[in-house]
Amino acid sequence: MDYKFMKNAHMMVAAPTGGGKSYFVGWMAEKLYQAGRRFIILDTKTRNHIGLVALKKLKLLKIKPNTQYDYWKLINYDQVLCIPTERTKTKELINHYRAILDTVFAAKKPITVFVEEAHNYNPNPHVPDELLELIAREGRSSRINLVFITQRIQDFPKLLWSQCKLTYLFKFMIPQDVKYIARMIPNFEEINRELQKHDCLEYDHESNEVRIIRASEIIRRTRHYG
Repeated sequence: MDYKFMKNAHMMVAAPTGGGKSYFVGWMAEKLYQAGRRFIILDTKTRNHIGLVALKKLKLLKIKPNTQYDYWKLINYDQVLCIPTERTKTKELINHYRAILDTVFAAKKPITVFVEEAHNYNPNPHVPDELLELIAREGRSSRINLVFITQRIQDFPKLLWSQCKLTYLFKFMIPQDVKYIARMIPNFEEINRELQKHDCLEYDHESNEVRIIRASEIIRRTRHYG
């Protein structure tokens, strides 16, 4: 199967809580791993993607409170999973992840960066985080691809979403969310009605091509704890 997310592109993955996005993101990471592609996951939960440690040579970094790290060392690893400890507060964690993003951008090496709960980085739903905007605009020339992951799609700045070539969406049940998404994706209201539980809509913003990836096609090799 031709996986478009293997190409040089920024992406959005969005779904309501429990909609299947973390399982899907883990599946994407496994496909990148199998292809020998570099990635780093900036997770905001302790167990969301912990099953990926079963992948040989994947580096696990636990972000502890009041601790300094040399993030340049992460550049030496091809696949990295970053997670917080239970005592790490969200604000401190996001500051660490900004430092990692800054290091990744400075290194100029091809990599896919999964940004979990991407809405938490921005000052408000209308103003994007300056670093995320910079990488979104300039990163593709170095094949640095961002994957924005959110369950609060209306809280994620459209400016960043507009930098994405691909969007992956699961079924939305709240009418306001459906109408909001329909402003970006033609016929989404109709497509959303066709989606079954854990089916995923793939939308290509350049070609307007739509593909539904059925839940039966999204099969993980590693255990999912989310």
